[in-house]
Amino acid sequence: MRTRCIPHAWPAMVLSLGFAAHAAADVIYSPAVEQGETAIEWRSTLNAGGTSEHKLEWETSPTAWWRTELLATATLAPETPRRWDEIAFENVVSLNPQGRDAIDFGVLTEISRSLHGDAAWAAELGVLAEVATPHTVTTLNVSSERALTAGAPVAGAFAARWRWRRGARFEPGVEYHANVESVEHMGSVRSQRHSFGPSVLGRIRLGREVLRYEAAWLVGLTQGSPASTARLQLEWEFR
Repeated sequence: MRTRCIPHAWPAMVLSLGFAAHAAADVIYSPAVEQGETAIEWRSTLNAGGTSEHKLEWETSPTAWWRTELLATATLAPETPRRWDEIAFENVVSLNPQGRDAIDFGVLTEISRSLHGDAAWAAELGVLAEVATPHTVTTLNVSSERALTAGAPVAGAFAARWRWRRGARFEPGVEYHANVESVEHMGSVRSQRHSFGPSVLGRIRLGREVLRYEAAWLVGLTQGSPASTARLQLEWEFR
């Protein structure tokens, strides 16, 4: 159980700062935080055109309301060399104890730095929400991201997932991702990235350790979207 409550006014304050999740179908964040949890995570996203993104992450939750993460990103494209492109520092802060209210809220922050070119920095801010019933869980992510350079646009995205709590090892569902490269100049819906498809996640307990997995297959709904996107996430938890 969580022991600290952060004022309910915070979700409204954060919502007023921006719109949208990452600019790719990367991950859907839960506001839930488990104190004392430490994990190593691998995420991979592959688009139909052959471009893929891979992230290696270390995370820990020192308190019942804060999870902090360090991650490195590699983006691979056809006929390009393999290399690490970005490092980032990420935090999830829970705004109310899990399960106490009808909706669990959280805030996501991230600061990242490119490892190539002008070595630019970027910042992301997001709001996380989750509604759980005895049989389903619905998770929403809304965030914005901007390179910390003069004139850079604010990118935005929205991500949502519904899943059926069939059992700890296998929870099927569906998810939706929407992304725009510039909130100021969103353009037509056809030029934006909108994807939808089935997903599955679960956890397998191995003694005191836990292996969590997520997988999704998303189909592009607009001309600006990849025809299809596959994503896989593996997380090894230990205490």
